[in-house]
Amino acid sequence: MTKQTQQDFLRDAMQRLNMTRQKFADRIGAKKRALDNWLLPSDSKGFRPMPDTVSMLVREILLVKK
Repeated sequence: MTKQTQQDFLRDAMQRLNMTRQKFADRIGAKKRALDNWLLPSDSKGFRPMPDTVSMLVREILLVKK
């Protein structure tokens, strides 16, 4: 089993929550520009790793949605 990429994780979360990038960024308390950088492919020059706290927050939001 392959590990889900950060990009896939975030795209899946936005889709499951039915949110635009701006709405999702607002929901997790991040700037849209930061979210855009987290959504870039990992080999892209502008890619930034998402902080662990953001990842945990997104997982919590998805759990509550269920």
